[in-house]
Amino acid sequence: MATTAKLVAATQGAFASLMTTELNALGNGNAIRGSTSVDNATNLDVFVEFGFLGGGSTTLAGTPFLSLYLYLLNGDASTYGDGRFGAAAVGPPPASYFVGYMGTLATGATTLVGTFSRPDGQGTLIQLPRGIWRPVLYNATGVATAATGNVLYYRTTNYQFV
Repeated sequence: MATTAKLVAATQGAFASLMTTELNALGNGNAIRGSTSVDNATNLDVFVEFGFLGGGSTTLAGTPFLSLYLYLLNGDASTYGDGRFGAAAVGPPPASYFVGYMGTLATGATTLVGTFSRPDGQGTLIQLPRGIWRPVLYNATGVATAATGNVLYYRTTNYQFV
């Protein structure tokens, strides 16, 4: 009998907010690490998708984008990734943590909204590590994010064999 693999909703099956107030007024060229840890050590979810909704209209020019990084909890059980970006700081983070980007944003007066894509151009499903992690968002939009109302959403996906 043939077995078919399909994608199904996992632990966080519906989109939920992962970063909120830490994204408010994030300056252009700066990055910030999320304050919420996601523990994938027990759930072992395979993929994650991320979306972003800005809190208001901003005027973008050039080639604006947002990029996303995942910082794993290190063996010391207290430091994430390279230890940077607990507060907003000049970025971007090192490329070894890069997992996705939200590019081709509309220029002019617009609301930042979209889904993060993998850097290899192969869609929006980003492979998850099996430990505890936090997201880091880098702002390269040319302007600061809105003063309020910014949200980074996420949902997880697994395989099911039938």
